[in-house]
Amino acid sequence: MTNISTLPFVSSIKFVAPGELKAQNGAELHKKNQSTLLGRAQSTEIQNKLLGIDIMQQEGVTGEGMLIAVFDGGFLGVDQTQPFDHLVINDQLITTFDFVGSSSNVFRYDDHGTKVLSVIAANNPGVFTGSVFDANFILCVTEDVSSEYRVEEYNWLFAAELADSAGVDIINTSLGYSVFDEPNMNYSVEDLDGSTTVISNAASIAASKGMVLTISAGNAGSSNWQSITAPADALDVLSVGAIKNDSTKALFSSTGPSADGRIKPDVVALGVNTAVINRNGNMVFNNGTSFSAPQIAGLAAGVWQSSPEFNYLQVIESIKNSGHLAQNPDNQTGHGIPNYLGAKELVLSVDDPMTRGFLKLYPNPLGNRLYILSEISLPTATFFMHNISGQKILENQLFNIPASTEISMNIPLLSPGVYLVTILSVDHSGTFRLIKH
Repeated sequence: MTNISTLPFVSSIKFVAPGELKAQNGAELHKKNQSTLLGRAQSTEIQNKLLGIDIMQQEGVTGEGMLIAVFDGGFLGVDQTQPFDHLVINDQLITTFDFVGSSSNVFRYDDHGTKVLSVIAANNPGVFTGSVFDANFILCVTEDVSSEYRVEEYNWLFAAELADSAGVDIINTSLGYSVFDEPNMNYSVEDLDGSTTVISNAASIAASKGMVLTISAGNAGSSNWQSITAPADALDVLSVGAIKNDSTKALFSSTGPSADGRIKPDVVALGVNTAVINRNGNMVFNNGTSFSAPQIAGLAAGVWQSSPEFNYLQVIESIKNSGHLAQNPDNQTGHGIPNYLGAKELVLSVDDPMTRGFLKLYPNPLGNRLYILSEISLPTATFFMHNISGQKILENQLFNIPASTEISMNIPLLSPGVYLVTILSVDHSGTFRLIKH
């Protein structure tokens, strides 16, 4: 048998997990980074008001047109319980995939993902209100709840590629990695520099593609580890710590900085006695940064829905700069508690939101004509327009595009919503997120 390492196309071999496949019924264990302690009852009103989600919803901003991916260990009950009925009835579940069991069935193994998703998506009027329950969702199982090996980082990477190809706006990850079942795989705090671990590299790349990533900082604040876990150290993401309802830091919430000195976490949300929906469709109250991160995902979706001209960096910076500690951030609670109105109203000096490298598109919101301006000459390019569900609306070939010369294109009659425009040439490409009122 040929030694794989000697094959000309193999550069290296890494051990990421034992060879056996995961049993189809799975194990129902919680990750070490996921605290699920039952707390004293409260409603979603507290966690939503803390971030201004209540005002956001009063404005009618409930996630319509946004596409959110949730990566977790299982989503038991989402397909069967009342608080999630609208996701099934309204076809808001765009796609699902289990990267652990190689199946489209994610509604098994565990309900940690169910609880995380509920903070964003569940809706039981008068009882439980998720932040952006009208958004569309992609659900992926990347975490093997029965064990802890680095293969889960690669599962996450594959899920991020799926999210990117589907035009996802926001990825929420309530997972974290530092210690594994195989000690040789363990990370050190010095590895959390944003560019060492596989999952943090993947998260940084995903962010660079234009997605906003909200990531749990970790629950190690009162342990010997104390620090954040990967991928909370990734570049250009929002790592989220946990606070109590008196706005003070939860003892378990992991702290920064990252190994390269960046302030972590970036922001905080309620992580003690957070209201969530379990596998049976019941509201329970759990602790953990696992449940503070999706609150920020919902906030980010609302900010972006309200300001569709923003790019991902503007969404991130607006949220950080709306924090109550933005003028003096620290490595305990970052920029503090962000707020919807503050984030939406911030004027930021970030790149032109309609610019992608050498290309500029306008206007946004869309009219019946779209204008394209390229800083360089392009002999040929292909213009694609897709709706938020990935359906192609328009495809045109463009020829002999001169530099610094405005060209225009007729746009068909469109329904209100969010659209993705991609311009692809041999050596360059740019993707834009536009809205139609």
